[in-house]
Amino acid sequence: MPAASAGNVLFSKLVAFKEATPGTIPTLTSGGRKMLVTATGAISNGTMIELGAERSVALRNPLIGSTGTIVSVEPTISATVPAVSIGELPIWLSMTRTDTPAGTAAPYEWDYDYSMTAANSPTSYTMVATDGVQQYALPYSLVESMTIAADRSGLTNLSANLFCQSVQKNSATLADGTPTSPFLAGRLWKGYTHTSFPGTADGTAYDYLLDFSLDFNAGITRQSYLNGTAVFSTHAESAPFAGTLSMTVSSTASAVSSWYDKYQSASPQYVRLSWTDGTYSAHIMCAVVPTEVQQMAGAEDGLTTMAVTGTLVYDTASAKSLRIVVNSDLSALP
Repeated sequence: MPAASAGNVLFSKLVAFKEATPGTIPTLTSGGRKMLVTATGAISNGTMIELGAERSVALRNPLIGSTGTIVSVEPTISATVPAVSIGELPIWLSMTRTDTPAGTAAPYEWDYDYSMTAANSPTSYTMVATDGVQQYALPYSLVESMTIAADRSGLTNLSANLFCQSVQKNSATLADGTPTSPFLAGRLWKGYTHTSFPGTADGTAYDYLLDFSLDFNAGITRQSYLNGTAVFSTHAESAPFAGTLSMTVSSTASAVSSWYDKYQSASPQYVRLSWTDGTYSAHIMCAVVPTEVQQMAGAEDGLTTMAVTGTLVYDTASAKSLRIVVNSDLSALP
C-alpha cells in the first residue's frame, strides 16, 4: 500500500517570507523565496515539558499524564546551503543586518557594513518548511550565527543557525518560483591584504589562497520575559559581535610575512575576499588578528600549506570589524 500521506524529500523546501512586523506571519500565498538548503533536519522544536518528576504522589510512576506543562518553546533552525547563489546571499545576510539596496538595475548593491556602536536592526522572516505534504511556518526567524566558505573544488556554501518564535502547522498554498540566480564558483574568489580596513577595490592581491571559512555571530539574542506566553517576546543585539576567518594558504614567503609575522607580533591584518563572474560580485572585508598559525600544516599538490585562523577585531581607525557587499540580481527582499 503506498504511503499516500507521507512527504517526499524531493519536494522538501524552505521558503523565506520577510515580515513587516516581527512575529506576524505575512501572506504566504504570494511572494517568498525558495532557499536552496539541504532537504531535511532543519527544525528543532525546542518545546520543554515539565512532567513533575520531583513530585511525590505515592505511586511507583510519579509522572501523571494529565499534568504535563509546557514551560517554554524555543525552536531553532539549522540550515545548510550547499551552493549559495548571488540572489540568495543578501536574504541570509539581511537576517543579521537590514540594508536597502542601491541601484535601479541589476546588479543591485547590498552593503552590510556592520556597526560596532549602533543597532544593526536585522530583518525578521517567517520560514516555511514543507516536504510536499506536511508544512510548518516558523515566524520571527533571525540568524544567530553564519558561515560562508569556499574552496577550489566546488561552489561557495553557507550554513546558518537561526532561532524562531514558534513552529506552527500550516496549509497555505505557496507560490514561490524556482530561483535562477548564478552560483559562486569557489575558484572565482580572490584574496587581498591591505594596510588599513579595505574598501571593495583596495589591497594587494594574495594569489596563494586555497580555501577560506568566515564564521561570525552578529550578537542577536532572543529575549524572554514573564509576559503571558511560553515563546520569546522580542530580540536584542546583546551578545558580542564575534567571528573568525580561517584559511589554508600555500606556505610561501608572502604567507610568512602576511600571516606568520602578524601572528608573532599580535598585529592586525586587513583582508578583502572578492568574487566576481564579470557581472555580479561579492566582497568580504574584515580586520583580524591571526590567533593561530600552523606553518607547515599539510601539503597540496606537492606544496606545503599553512593553516591560518584570524579572530575578528575592531579597527579603531575605521570603526569597523566586518563588512560584506553583494552586487546581486536581487532587487528587493522577498
